Amino acid sequence: MTEKITVAAGDTVLVAEVRVHLRDGEPFELLPFVDGKDVKSKVSDLLEEWAKSGFLVRGSQIIPWHRVERVEAVSVEELAPDEAERRLTEWSTRDQRQYQQSFWKTKEPREKKKKDGDAEGDGKPGAM
Repeated sequence: MTEKITVAAGDTVLVAEVRVHLRDGEPFELLPFVDGKDVKSKVSDLLEEWAKSGFLVRGSQIIPWHRVERVEAVSVEELAPDEAERRLTEWSTRDQRQYQQSFWKTKEPREKKKKDGDAEGDGKPGAM
């Protein structure tokens, strides 16, 4: 889940959507950045840490910095906190669903190997 966005009553938050373009042409979205006053610093901090460590872990992927061609700020919106929270929840759910679906994809299922001690017919341990 996403964290609760807290700001003073009547204030708005900034939400930045950022897209990374890899050298092989594959683009992907980073989780949106949210801040009450300065999303640019949050984006810059992440990029600096990514470049410094050399890697970014995104779901089940480890993306090396040297594969990055460019980073693009797609949009920055000023939203009410409840609207920002709703959008972040939707985005997070969609992103998580995508990773769960891609985890279960397979081109060709492999055969299960029989373990020593398995009976020859049903593959259940201890069956004779």
